[in-house]
Amino acid sequence: MDGIEKSMEIIAHGGEGKSLAMMAIQKAREGDFEEAEKLLKQSHEAIVKCHQCHSELLFYDAEHQDLQVSMLLVHAADHLTSADMTEAMAEEMIHLYKEVRHV
Repeated sequence: MDGIEKSMEIIAHGGEGKSLAMMAIQKAREGDFEEAEKLLKQSHEAIVKCHQCHSELLFYDAEHQDLQVSMLLVHAADHLTSADMTEAMAEEMIHLYKEVRHV
């Protein structure tokens, strides 16, 4: 398995998920909750792809025990964590915007 390629996929999907979650927050701030929910769903889908790539690496390493840990792989794991946290915070912020606007 190419750890570099999988790391790049994790970074790409994680970055997409994080960006979509941030866009969802912006739409909620503007009061466009329908668009915010749509973006949040897209964010979640990107983050699921990110987790799938990460799982592939974990399963490969468990079976073969020869995966080289590189700074790129560490960076990819950071993107995954950051995307997860941004999505979770976006969900909460959208909920709060709805409460404030009594939606």
